[in-house]
Amino acid sequence: MRVKSLILASSAAAALAMSAGAASAEPDGWYGAIDAGYHIIDDINAEASASGHNWNWEVNDGWAAFARLGYRFNPNWRMELEGGYRSGDIGTVRAVSGPQGLCNSGTAPACHSPEGDITSTTLMANVLYDFGTPEWTLRPFVGLGVGVNRVNTDTNGRLRQLPGGNFIADDSSTEFAAQAIAGLAWAISDRANLDLTYRYLTGDMEFETEQAAFGTFSGDYDQSHTVTLGLRYAFGAEEAPP
Repeated sequence: MRVKSLILASSAAAALAMSAGAASAEPDGWYGAIDAGYHIIDDINAEASASGHNWNWEVNDGWAAFARLGYRFNPNWRMELEGGYRSGDIGTVRAVSGPQGLCNSGTAPACHSPEGDITSTTLMANVLYDFGTPEWTLRPFVGLGVGVNRVNTDTNGRLRQLPGGNFIADDSSTEFAAQAIAGLAWAISDRANLDLTYRYLTGDMEFETEQAAFGTFSGDYDQSHTVTLGLRYAFGAEEAPP
């Protein structure tokens, strides 16, 4: 009786393993995906055109969301068009060069950082490689993307250098951008995957101010890190049986 039970249990486990492998064999062709998660970016270093001095703009951690339309060419290679949005509330602004200190450590008095945000909207073309075979339920992947990044800066507030007036900027720039991608896909059916994805984005940005003392700020929008969880669904047709 125990031998019979063991045989039945083994058969059930084998069937379950086979079904799990079949579930991961998604078809080639078109797919769509949506992702949401957490965004971190290091301070943005930007130079004021009027004075030539550098300023650090702190951007608080926030959220990010992406929508993707892709095409799988074979079990390992796929390409996709990705639209993304990264939030970014402005924190403390610091002058790192020049005589006009702002919130410098040491003897600088308390100051008011301007309120507002620096947000990013991207359109990227990604090429990705999935490790393993279609029978794997968990598949790591890596990729590279190139495209454009529209960075919008909208801020209004006080700086110590402007004791009687507000610092105002409401401008955007669209520049070339690139990103590196790494992640892990979990096949939850024969067409659906859960994607845990890390993205590193780098590019340039600039924005004009309403103060002649600053002019235009130019800098890098880089050291941008996002971690997202997404749902990917394959629309392609199943292969015909031999």
